[in-house]
Amino acid sequence: MNLKIIAFLFITLLGAPYIEEVQAQKESVCVKCHSQLGGKFAEPVKLWNESIHKEMGNNCDGCHGGDTTDPARAMIKESGFLGKPKITEIPNFCGKCHVGVKENYLKSAHGIIAAKTGAPNCTTCHNSHDVKKASLELINEKNCTRCHTYEKPQKIKQALSGSETEIARLAAQIKNAKGSSIDTRRLEEKLFAARNAIHQATHVLSVEKINAIKATTGKELAEVDASLKEINKEIAKRKRIAIGVMIFCFAAAGVILLYRKTFLKPESWFKV
Repeated sequence: MNLKIIAFLFITLLGAPYIEEVQAQKESVCVKCHSQLGGKFAEPVKLWNESIHKEMGNNCDGCHGGDTTDPARAMIKESGFLGKPKITEIPNFCGKCHVGVKENYLKSAHGIIAAKTGAPNCTTCHNSHDVKKASLELINEKNCTRCHTYEKPQKIKQALSGSETEIARLAAQIKNAKGSSIDTRRLEEKLFAARNAIHQATHVLSVEKINAIKATTGKELAEVDASLKEINKEIAKRKRIAIGVMIFCFAAAGVILLYRKTFLKPESWFKV
């Protein structure tokens, strides 16, 4: 057998699972070490395990840098290790990924105050390791009244509620369409962009600016909705065709069985 074929079969049947297992082990260096240390050092791992960061595939090095595959290089500057940021560095620390949110936050009352005092910053509302998925549930009286009254945050939440409901509805419809073998990538991208624009605007802390962004994203959401209506018509058409084909097949099978019983009986062959 050709050596290339043998190598391919080895990688496919044996090598790939082994490589994946080794890679998973190497990627858990930070988690293993902190877990073994226990106590306050293990707490970040426990919190991270329940976070949206883990769900989205963001590991320790995504925020803290370093080499997560090598214990000797995990926490050295040469491997890009950042460690725990100072309180005034948190916006830039999180802003490495959340660029648009950072820009709007720095312009807001929160960002202006934090530039002098260090707070409120990203972790004040979103926590550090047990980062929750961005949603309207984060805007609540308990969280907001730690620093100020709930009057303005409540208005912001009300301004956002309609868009969040519409985005959730469209996301569910896209998921259903995807399950029917429809190419939904373009719609997913448009919905993702609209959702991001609204979430970024949230951090400006201005109802007027949020409404302005909603006017733009509302048009995009309407376009997604119109496309989904056409897709749903296509899905309904496919279902009707499928039902029609099934009925035809059953009818044809019935005709064939009736023909066999009526005309293919041996005693009927000799009747005049």
